[in-house]
Amino acid sequence: MKKLFTIFLLYATFCTQAQGPVIEATYFPVVNTKIKQVWDITTGSLTVPGTGENKVWDYRITNGQFTNPIDTTDYEFLDPSTSPYSSMFPNATHVTYISNPQGGLADSMYVFWEINYDGMHYLGGYNVKTQIDSSYINTKKEFYAPLTGGYLSNFHDTSYAVGYAVNYNNMGFRAKIKSQKIKFSYYAGFGTLKLPNGTYNNVALLIEKAKKIDSIFIDFANNGNYTYVGPPQTSSSTYYQFMRNNTFGSNLLAYMVGNYSGTAVDYGWYTLPVDFGSISGTAFTSTTETTPITQGEAYLYRENSNFTKNDILAKAKINSSGYYNFDSIPYGLYRIAIRPDPALYPTSMITYVGDTTNWINALTITTTTLTSPGHNVHVKSHQAPSGTNNLHGQVMLNLGLQKSAIASMASNPIPGVGIVVKRNPGSSTARTMVTDPNGEFDLGTLENGGYVLFVDIPGMHMTGTYSFNVSGTSTISGLDYTAGTDSIHPNNSIIGIKELKNSAGGFMSAYPNPYTLNSTIAVNLTESDDITLEVYSVLGSKIQTLDKGMKNAGTYTYNFSAKKLNYSSGIYFVKLTVGNKTDVIKLIEE
Repeated sequence: MKKLFTIFLLYATFCTQAQGPVIEATYFPVVNTKIKQVWDITTGSLTVPGTGENKVWDYRITNGQFTNPIDTTDYEFLDPSTSPYSSMFPNATHVTYISNPQGGLADSMYVFWEINYDGMHYLGGYNVKTQIDSSYINTKKEFYAPLTGGYLSNFHDTSYAVGYAVNYNNMGFRAKIKSQKIKFSYYAGFGTLKLPNGTYNNVALLIEKAKKIDSIFIDFANNGNYTYVGPPQTSSSTYYQFMRNNTFGSNLLAYMVGNYSGTAVDYGWYTLPVDFGSISGTAFTSTTETTPITQGEAYLYRENSNFTKNDILAKAKINSSGYYNFDSIPYGLYRIAIRPDPALYPTSMITYVGDTTNWINALTITTTTLTSPGHNVHVKSHQAPSGTNNLHGQVMLNLGLQKSAIASMASNPIPGVGIVVKRNPGSSTARTMVTDPNGEFDLGTLENGGYVLFVDIPGMHMTGTYSFNVSGTSTISGLDYTAGTDSIHPNNSIIGIKELKNSAGGFMSAYPNPYTLNSTIAVNLTESDDITLEVYSVLGSKIQTLDKGMKNAGTYTYNFSAKKLNYSSGIYFVKLTVGNKTDVIKLIEE
């Protein structure tokens, strides 16, 4: 049974020594985005792409490429919960649906993915055509892409799967297929890609060589008893993937499949954009909407960014009437922040749609029509500063930082992210600014008192903050942060909170999650030990200790509700310490 599992392979290449374009995992398409694929399945009609630096790949019709198009099919990106087969893949974070071409290469199917701080994983899929109605579930999920890498980087992976077919090869029998897949993937080249729909620069070529061994079992009597049919069937292929960041809702511009030796292409497709919309609104200095912000920028962020740094998809200038507009935006989910010009508005703060200065509380904008106007923002302001105290720090990037107890400074500065200083006690905002091109910030003229400082990067959670007091003419430096793959770490303090979905502890689970009224946290101890069970906010503040002390081996359950503690709905972290091990999970209260 031949299936095509269309791949959206993601690489994040924050590698300073690597040449070539940076391909970031952030650009996995947003939910509710649709693209089209133009297929050519005539074997040998497409040229094998060359590898190396500064290549020019010419796949235009005028160059004799894609001259046999057979079909234009839809490829949709969906929320896993909307799929009828989501219960088969409970860990999926993304699902794609493809209607494959008329040539019979494959069935129309749902494909399920999990993206976490380890990378991107293929979980399996479900075919929905009646003649080959079948499922394919990876028993050892297939590793598809790391979040870090660079030109010439590579990885190996071996995965295992089991598939079930209702009508195997149209023979009228059910079948079970056990598969082993061995593959080698590498970033093989970069340059310019010419397609029938346009020319694209800064394109990366990623190549995967894969061998697959299928052991087939047939249910000849249709009674649930499967008989092994040998010998094992082997197949091997080479996959060519042309990728570029933030390209009309898909980072995959073209995709081809050929023989394992790399001497011929069997079939391929290129991407056409569809379902474009626009988002617009006006920024005002207050809720009365009498005075517009006349100078500044609007920032467009992707909802549910994929474990990356500042996920800015686009910037738009604010005109003299306060109006901003983002055009040619693929249908999907977004958030928008207004950043007034600090020279004209020195007390204004970065404010999101929803009139909040915190990205977590920002309203989500869903684009499903050609225009989405009226997303007005009433910019928040703080009091004019009058003190003589000063702060200095730097925000850097280190995508290798995942489980460190203490953050270490990386070599990649992050410019243009928000720095917020709030009064403590009181939590009102005292000062805000953005980092400069070196990722640094200098906050001067701060009044005497106590403060908390944190970094605002949409899609990333704080693992801790800096708390301090200033008086007179104090200067506090070294307020440095490192952004990892999924959270922001203060460099000079021990990290207490971090979501580790695959942590070494694995003692804890929560259900339901997300929850509305309350969630039950289950702790499973295999032996007696001292435990501490605590709940923290996204800013690293402990809000409740659920248990502390010696426990015997066994399972313990605890109920948690943020609302009952007079906290708002949102994201919380549950931290369990068992002896010298730590397990942390994320809770979402809706």
